[in-house]
Amino acid sequence: MKKILFAMIETGGGHKAPAHAVMEALTIKFPAKYQLSMVDFYTQIGCGRIDRSLKESWDFLLLHPFLTHFLHQLQNSFGRISRALLYRMYVTPAISRAIHYLKTEQPDVIFSTHYLITQVLVRARKKADLSFTLFTYQTEIFTYHAAWRVPGTDWYITSSRRAARRAAKGGIPSNKIRTFPYPTPPRFLSSRRDPSIIAQELGLKEDWKTILFSFGNQGMSTVFQYLLAMEIFSVPLNVIVATGRNNKRKIQIEKMSKHFKRINLIAMGYTNKMNELISVADVCFIKPGPATMMECMHSNKPIIFSMAATPCEQEHANFAVARGIAKTTENSVVLFQVGLNNFLKEESISQIAQRYDSMQLPNGAFDIATFVDQIVST
Repeated sequence: MKKILFAMIETGGGHKAPAHAVMEALTIKFPAKYQLSMVDFYTQIGCGRIDRSLKESWDFLLLHPFLTHFLHQLQNSFGRISRALLYRMYVTPAISRAIHYLKTEQPDVIFSTHYLITQVLVRARKKADLSFTLFTYQTEIFTYHAAWRVPGTDWYITSSRRAARRAAKGGIPSNKIRTFPYPTPPRFLSSRRDPSIIAQELGLKEDWKTILFSFGNQGMSTVFQYLLAMEIFSVPLNVIVATGRNNKRKIQIEKMSKHFKRINLIAMGYTNKMNELISVADVCFIKPGPATMMECMHSNKPIIFSMAATPCEQEHANFAVARGIAKTTENSVVLFQVGLNNFLKEESISQIAQRYDSMQLPNGAFDIATFVDQIVST
């Protein structure tokens, strides 16, 4: 039985979700054929300091989106220099530990969802003369960032032809690139319980519409201004705020809940049941990360976007807005309230349902799993 290792960095769900989706699809479509496992890569190989540095810097950048956009463009403009700096900081120190880990685990296939992991694996494989097939999944749906230049990978998977063209232009050999629809875990939709049961467990008021706030695992975005706007200008609403791993924010929101009369405010910490929270929501207010956006879209939900953390997230938001299923706020309470009031209208709800029907949004999880199986079985 061949061993397939899914390697990701758990900075939010953007790198974990696609790995989980493909792993789940392989389990369903090829039961008992492969030994599958998923690891938070730097933690698993014993590079805790690097792992903390990566995750803490991402948390910081989430708090400063304008700085993040600037650094993103700077890295693209000076691609060779930025890659060299990243290599020195995050790749070189991890190679020896990666070699030890790989010799111990002896995977036949590795599916990487982060460019730094791929760079470590390419170097470790060459230096120690290891033998495994390496797939790299680019988590940016439409764009290509200079740091994703990892030509040493065996296969490079994108989720749009636009991203594939940009990757080829950026230095990935065209014969290594394959394109499939974005993968969402198959059980994300199929494992949901009856929404009425979920609503009762959450304490939602039956006759009130529900909005879900979710800004990724970090739960960093300030929500108080939006809560106040809804209290003043909206119809009565159930408001679920998913704070992720930010327990301090969860406690703050719980304390605030008693001060609102027209909002039934519910704070949720880290949960593995986002599929159920989305299912009971009438509107989703999210950061335009690829995983959460596609999960909401596969659930046919109207979406309001908070400010994008990176240019690639902005293109994700542009995609949904152009199809009439989403609105953007750019951190403006006014734009948020206008979008929310529009999406709460029955006419808008009907129109968005029709737009989703016409899109026929595909799920690429099984397509990617089939491709991996074909390569591995050859």
